[in-house]
Amino acid sequence: MDIQKIYDTRKNDARWNTSYPLSPNDWVPYRTNTPLPFGQEPVMSFYIHIPFCRQLCSFCEYSRMLCPDEETQRKYLETLEHDIEAFIAANASIPINGFDIGGGTPTALSNSNFQYLMRVFKEARETLNCTDDFESSIEGSFSTTTKEKARIISDAGIRRVSLGVQSACGNVLHENNRLVASVSKMRDTLHILHGEGIDKVNLDLMYGLKGQTLETLQIDMETISTLNPEQVTLYELRTNMTGEQAHWDHEMLFRGYTFIYNGLRALGYDAPFGRNTFTKNPADKGLSSYLRHRMFDGTAYKGFGLSSQSMSRHGVAYNVGKNARDLAPLISLDTYSEEFTYALPPSELASKYIAICAYSGQFSLQRLSEILGTEAREHYAAQLGFCKDNGLIIVDSDIARCTEKGFKHYGAIFSLFHSPEEIGL
Repeated sequence: MDIQKIYDTRKNDARWNTSYPLSPNDWVPYRTNTPLPFGQEPVMSFYIHIPFCRQLCSFCEYSRMLCPDEETQRKYLETLEHDIEAFIAANASIPINGFDIGGGTPTALSNSNFQYLMRVFKEARETLNCTDDFESSIEGSFSTTTKEKARIISDAGIRRVSLGVQSACGNVLHENNRLVASVSKMRDTLHILHGEGIDKVNLDLMYGLKGQTLETLQIDMETISTLNPEQVTLYELRTNMTGEQAHWDHEMLFRGYTFIYNGLRALGYDAPFGRNTFTKNPADKGLSSYLRHRMFDGTAYKGFGLSSQSMSRHGVAYNVGKNARDLAPLISLDTYSEEFTYALPPSELASKYIAICAYSGQFSLQRLSEILGTEAREHYAAQLGFCKDNGLIIVDSDIARCTEKGFKHYGAIFSLFHSPEEIGL
């Protein structure tokens, strides 16, 4: 199959986005019982997953469950603490360039358990050797981020908080089973966070949701204008990750992104076309240091908690719970260790890096050369030539970046650089 045919086949196929691999079965030949090693990593990041939410949104693709009672929350955190301490004991010499806490909704924990989580984070961070650009972050919701929790976050040394708006239109949120927060509630929450010393507040938006239109996106832009957060992150609904029927076709998704991009740029947010993170400070790219290094540099990261993902130069691992329909019975486990570990060849590691890079609309040829162990420009000569000849990407020094024309079908473009086995070359 030639590259033109592959591209034409995938242009309007919703499966090709930022997902890789498309099916877990694609990695079955690489599965191993050996834990993912990190000893050769020059630097890495940590991530904690808190899978508890007060309400389960229909569009969410992540492992989560309704928030349990305080005792069950505490059991989960105790196991997390054990796993983190054990990993640090074996890998204490590796510098840490990021440490994020997500979910789920970490702030859905009770006050006492949230304080426990922040203590676990703070003690781990103080044990670690953090790089100069280390900048941690935590996710929350408007309904669960209180003044007390904001103070606890600040006392733990976290200066970035990410809150999910998704849509500012109540009708859209109701259709997607998400709690509605008024603009005044949002404004009060940002005021509380800033008042407690949180320097950066990120607000998440989505497009492609059930019930959304360009008119509802305009409401989102007006809300961002009113709230004026430091950062905004924009996510396309990935229906292949939820089993949900697509609500927008490919053309409408491109129009939706373009509408929001132009709106955010007009409000003073910086981002090249095709990136999903927007910021008032171009130096931070709209991301915590964990996400910056993961998205742009492909550096290693270790995930703690049920279903968390980890990646090193040797492969990718998923903790217990990755494919579980019900997480509740797993909370009682004494460790949330790796359930699926894959020792990946360089071509698969490069494919995973490229898929992550799709969020930014660009990838580094130098980093790909390091992962592959060979010159990326030669390895991907056919793909690069096709994309450049058709005006789909430009190569500026080390960076291959989607053009506006190319971003319309970014999934098809980025998938051309996946491993030969995956794309049929």
